[in-house]
Amino acid sequence: MTKTELSGTGFAQVEPEASAGLRRWPGTVGTLALGPVALAGCGWLAQRQGTLILLLSALLGMIVLCALWAMCGARPGACVAVLGFALVLFVGPTLNDYVMDQRGVHHDAVISGVDSYYRKHGGDGHICEVQRIDVSRSAVYSVDDSSGCSKNSRSGQHVTLVDDPAGWLYPRLASAVNGPSTGSTWTCVSLFVTMEAFMLYGRLRRRH
Repeated sequence: MTKTELSGTGFAQVEPEASAGLRRWPGTVGTLALGPVALAGCGWLAQRQGTLILLLSALLGMIVLCALWAMCGARPGACVAVLGFALVLFVGPTLNDYVMDQRGVHHDAVISGVDSYYRKHGGDGHICEVQRIDVSRSAVYSVDDSSGCSKNSRSGQHVTLVDDPAGWLYPRLASAVNGPSTGSTWTCVSLFVTMEAFMLYGRLRRRH
């Protein structure tokens, strides 16, 4: 028997199962397209590095991950949630590196002070107080190890400060602005492709 039958009017009628499957395709396409974009947005939001912003980013990320889990079913959805969480952790810093490399504005600056502190994971951390010298009055920028300060930094040392003109990202020293690394880029791509595969698999399973 075929899956369609001719009615009295001569038109083919689609079986309810096939019709339901067709109705799920907009949800499938929306999940595949909007899910990764929403997670990338959460990762980007977390780059503002404020406590409230971090909490908001975490809350929105959990909502998105729970929604994707529900849309993809139990087992595939669990894999999507794990991969999506990892994607948020990697894509935020990768976007940070890319944006600072592309649109960061370079300023002549000088290190006005260097402080060290003990990190609970071991080793000493360093914070440099940096002031621009290309303006008459400059704010003092705090730059840590991840942004270019190091044990070799000295007070009075001339450096180049890279600032985000939009004011969203924290300034860095030019030595820490190299664009996204190959490893982080490929990690994001791998997580994205694998997550998309599990989302498609989960959505196709829910059609039956």
